[in-house]
Amino acid sequence: MLKSSFIERQLPHGVADLYFEDAARKTRAETILRETFSRASFSEVIPPTFEYYEALAAEASPQVREEIYRFPDRDGRMLALRADPTIPIARLIATKLFDRPLPLRLFYIANVFRHEEPKASLRREFTQAGVELIGAGTPQADAEVIALTVNSLRALGLQEFRVRLGAMDVLNALLEPLALNDTQLELIKGALERKNERALNDLLRDAPMTWETRRALNALPSLAGGGEIWARAFEECCINERARTALERLQTIWNFLDALDVSDALTLDLGMVRGMAYYTGIVFEGFARGIGFSILSGGRYDKLLAHFGNALPACGFAIGVERVLAALALQSGDEISLAPEIIAEMGNAEVTARVAQAFAQNKRIEWYLQNGARAEILTYARARGARAVWFNDGSVEEI
Repeated sequence: MLKSSFIERQLPHGVADLYFEDAARKTRAETILRETFSRASFSEVIPPTFEYYEALAAEASPQVREEIYRFPDRDGRMLALRADPTIPIARLIATKLFDRPLPLRLFYIANVFRHEEPKASLRREFTQAGVELIGAGTPQADAEVIALTVNSLRALGLQEFRVRLGAMDVLNALLEPLALNDTQLELIKGALERKNERALNDLLRDAPMTWETRRALNALPSLAGGGEIWARAFEECCINERARTALERLQTIWNFLDALDVSDALTLDLGMVRGMAYYTGIVFEGFARGIGFSILSGGRYDKLLAHFGNALPACGFAIGVERVLAALALQSGDEISLAPEIIAEMGNAEVTARVAQAFAQNKRIEWYLQNGARAEILTYARARGARAVWFNDGSVEEI
């Protein structure tokens, strides 16, 4: 009995209660993001918390499949909690919104569930806020999504952050013509993502490829920075027409982003590899000072919707709300106050009317509901951090 009582008072690992200022900070951030996405003409969608496992596992990386919470329903079908909002939205578009005018601009703010290994500041239930731009495959569409990413972080008040921008189509143009098995491909991509040039060189030396391909792949980890990398990137990576086309597209996107006044927040990184299996073009992720893991990720995924029967080009991103809040707390303190402006006694009709008027003016007011003396009310108001007390006799005392 004691053991049961103890368990009932605890939370499973990876989830958290939010209350008072923490709940208010999260709500404020979600409100800012909702308004920012809406001003950019994105419409909100709310996917279900759980659905069939087969749908949620579609096109997910092997790691994410392992992290999905799944359970049988009473009919024996395997269900799963949402582990990545992009996949449910792809299903929604392909099955229910396929006849709408394109492009579709959709956004979501949704809880996500992943059975991740215990790590500092990482949760198994967390919130992602993101957008999906569906039905436009142009560089302009990529630039719109990336610019909205940067502007969303700016709207939240984040000061010190960088968005790392790469292109899976450049990497794929170099790797896919090669006769490499899945294990070799994963090892090469892993070495690229870790920027382990020695391991990469060893892997490439043992794999069948031309000298030009080996040189191009070895160059990728060092092709990072700003616009100054373009000349070297074209010189070393354009070993086939597909690679040249992908690199030219990335440069076009960069030029749009420069014109949109967000390139100062970006870093090009041609050695970047994203974990989700469905990315086909640009990929990007964001980092903030003081946070040792990414606060957002995104990219182009032109083949995902075809899995659900309606092939459409698509691009999007997801911001980790709790991670951004952690960065804001480190960078600016992220102050928020729940203190009432006014403590008011209830009873006098004149005071009640004044309170109603103050509510209409969006002032934060708290009724005093006890039968305390004047001194007791003032003590309570000071403890609550109020600025003034409206007494039942019509008098007002500033604090």
